Amino acid sequence: MKKIVAFPIIVLLGVFWGCLDKQGEDKLVAKVGAENIYASDVDFLKRIQPKPYATPGQEKAALENIIESLVIFQETKQLIGEDSVIENRIRDLEDRFWAQAYGDFFLTQNLGFSDERLQDFFQKNRKIFLADSCKSVDNCRERVAKALLISENADSLKRYVKKQLLDAQSAKVELAYVEASDSSSVRKAEEDLRAQKISLEQIPGLKREEFLSKAPRGILAIDSVYHLLFGKDSLAVGEIRFVRGPQSFVAFKVLLRRAPRDLPEDKQDSILQANFASDWAAFLVSKNDSVLESKYRLRYEPIITSEIRKYYEVHKDSFGDSPIDSVARQIENTLFKNAEVELDSDYVLATVGGKPLVLEKDIQKLKLEMPERFRIQYPRRRCVMMLAGWKMKALAAKEQGLDNDGLVRRIRESVRRSFYRNAFAGRLAELGFFASEATMRSIYERIGTRLYPNRDFASIRGELGIFAQTHDREFLYEYYLLYPNSEVTDLDSIKLAVFPQKTTIFSRNWFENYRRDLYKKYPVQIEDPAYLPRADLFSTQNLMLIADSMYQNQNLVGAYITWKRIMSLSSSDDSLFARAAYELAELDLEREKYKEADAEFAAYLRLWPQSALAEKSLFSRAFLLHEYLKNDSLALPLFLQFQQKYPKSEMIESVNWLVKDIQSGGKLGEELLQKISEQEE
Repeated sequence: MKKIVAFPIIVLLGVFWGCLDKQGEDKLVAKVGAENIYASDVDFLKRIQPKPYATPGQEKAALENIIESLVIFQETKQLIGEDSVIENRIRDLEDRFWAQAYGDFFLTQNLGFSDERLQDFFQKNRKIFLADSCKSVDNCRERVAKALLISENADSLKRYVKKQLLDAQSAKVELAYVEASDSSSVRKAEEDLRAQKISLEQIPGLKREEFLSKAPRGILAIDSVYHLLFGKDSLAVGEIRFVRGPQSFVAFKVLLRRAPRDLPEDKQDSILQANFASDWAAFLVSKNDSVLESKYRLRYEPIITSEIRKYYEVHKDSFGDSPIDSVARQIENTLFKNAEVELDSDYVLATVGGKPLVLEKDIQKLKLEMPERFRIQYPRRRCVMMLAGWKMKALAAKEQGLDNDGLVRRIRESVRRSFYRNAFAGRLAELGFFASEATMRSIYERIGTRLYPNRDFASIRGELGIFAQTHDREFLYEYYLLYPNSEVTDLDSIKLAVFPQKTTIFSRNWFENYRRDLYKKYPVQIEDPAYLPRADLFSTQNLMLIADSMYQNQNLVGAYITWKRIMSLSSSDDSLFARAAYELAELDLEREKYKEADAEFAAYLRLWPQSALAEKSLFSRAFLLHEYLKNDSLALPLFLQFQQKYPKSEMIESVNWLVKDIQSGGKLGEELLQKISEQEE
């Protein structure tokens, strides 16, 4: 937990837990064990993860996310109960929950409008959102907020459009120039521009500025300058000129040029309106901190004399004979830069309206959240500014009543349950993922010191638990992916070679099977017909249908991922595991991932050499080595093996020809191509 709490809370909301409250006529969507999921839970997930869940068509995926998290949460409550450390951390983060509601939801998503304002505007203007398939504000919150912004800022939009059109329709140049009534100083500037011996910033009186052809100002009032820049034979980038005007002299260099931009007339209004809303939103967020600082009269407090004196007395030897007055400023800077030197815990470092906002104890709590290697990057002043920002946003959020609909409460509960999920994962590892103590001890005594030579039994309980519960065929398959030609037969040696490299895969496979069992323990019942039918993502039969459908629709990546999932759920079923291994190889071959396909076919043939699919696998591997990887030294023995093993195969004639072609050094292939070329002519 310490590694993440110091950073924005939104990163902790990766998995939403659901069922935080039931308000008014909130529609029941589903039941998961003893927990309920309401429509507002799905809406909240769309807000914290608009991509992908707010996208039309992703409603079922959003619900599945909540279902999965509730299954895990119910098991977490049984396994670890309430954790006082987590509960204390949640209390410490309270300001950040409010700040998150204000910054990420009220400002960034709502553009400073309340949910009620957005809902009212949406209901009154539903027709304009139909084209975006918006059925509710949560389906297109950004679109609704920007439309409301535009409708309420007509005058600002008008000025913005006028300025943007002028900018788009004008040619633009960026100049480095010097203007003066003294010709000698301007001549000197011209010489410096041409010589390029000093930087532009070092040329006395030099300015850098952009100018528009349709809005002449400044030195463009000199006709000759204007014509040099925008006339028929306008200067190119890099050219330099000296010009005498009516009242001054100018030397300039063209740094950049941009031609007028064409905005499609039929889309001009929509483009500029969208740009206006985006620029406004960016301005709103970027300037918010300074707005709040002014509103709440934020003041960063200096380090008082007593704290300076305390530091001086402790480090007196390092100051030599220097009196405290002469090093007071130095000490103050040190204390602002180094938060490791603690002040009095109640020392006030920032105030709003004269009232304490940030205390020294807040700084020390924040530092404890960070890994030690990061702390040097966060001096006391930076920490004060971070905390002050969060606390002012929290004040603003409370003024806006952002918890009236439970928004802050939902953020708080989401983070709490994310912490519990992390604790749950840690507890599983401590328990060895439910492997028996005797089994783990046996493995540790047999090969533990070879597997992890510098770690004791207690520190590798999680790894030993996964090791103990990983099926032998999983070890063998992953081993032969890495070492397809290995002659090693000792199973312990194979496991030792592959486990450190594949621990993540074996852990994922264990957890997938564990989740399947939990879904049986906490059954799911869909109450809202809009979410039916629901796919069973733990049924291998159903997953095979999904993979086949994806393949038929040319979604090869999706099919590959689905077969990977089938493999992870079928370690105890040899025939299904073998089928998954074969399909993965075929899909990689079709996706032109030839090295991966070669390894997968090789692993398949090592594990299932007599299977019904071994014949096709052997041919496919030999052919891709010959045709795509250009490795005939490996392909030829495989083709010869095929001839011996499958003499009556339908593919034997092709294999015989390929063997002869390889043995001829490719001459047969060249002759065949020549004949085909002649026939085409």
